Amino acid sequence: MDSEGGCYNCMKYLLFVFNLLFWLSGAALLGVGIWVIVAQQSFITLVGDNPLFITGAYILIGVGAFVFFVGFLGCCGAIKESKCMLILFFILLLLIFAAEIVAAVLAFMFRAKTEQVLSDMMNKTLQEDYKGPKAQDPTSAAWNYVQIIFGCCGTTGYQDWLTSNWVQNQGQGTRMNFPSSCCVRDKASLDNKPTNETACFADPTNSAYMNAGGCFEKMKSEFQEKILIIAIVGIAIAAVMILGMVFSICMVRNMEEKEV
Repeated sequence: MDSEGGCYNCMKYLLFVFNLLFWLSGAALLGVGIWVIVAQQSFITLVGDNPLFITGAYILIGVGAFVFFVGFLGCCGAIKESKCMLILFFILLLLIFAAEIVAAVLAFMFRAKTEQVLSDMMNKTLQEDYKGPKAQDPTSAAWNYVQIIFGCCGTTGYQDWLTSNWVQNQGQGTRMNFPSSCCVRDKASLDNKPTNETACFADPTNSAYMNAGGCFEKMKSEFQEKILIIAIVGIAIAAVMILGMVFSICMVRNMEEKEV
């Protein structure tokens, strides 16, 4: 009898620990979603009115908050030994697990299409909405910021700017084929000026003065690092969920046996 009681208590506290990990995993997902919305505001501006990226970030926040709540429910159910809370916890856990599998499959199936949509939207804002290196509107400021921070130019390269409305609408005498934010920055300069703006405009193929590569690929690499973090968190959550479901059902069964 003491042995059974000891096993039951061990199971109860193990379930509490696993739910604590699940709760922390939800907090991590919530944090990543908030980071995408807050820290990557410039990228969101560049993809314009496309809801795909923004919606995905808010879904991540929603899922993180829900997982956070379910983890808390499981912790309370284990400590209070509430059969009702544990059964509800099991059902919610099963739903999350199924949703996670579906989301992973859909993300894998549509990853190429998603990348193409985001690339097209970036190019659309470049072609139609950019106003100039000194313009203060959100799209222009975002493009200038991204090109300086990521050391890139255009969506796929500086050639993207040649057909943009901003370039086409300039007078021939003062025409710039791309913004000065495409030029390599002088790291020793306190005001972050280009290393050699004249050389940059004279020969845009010279990577010593011109940012090499497009912004989409460089930003995609940055986000892939965060996607790896999300994938690791997702795998950890799945493992904890399976253990949580097993332990919650075992606890409920033990409670029912005690009641008999």
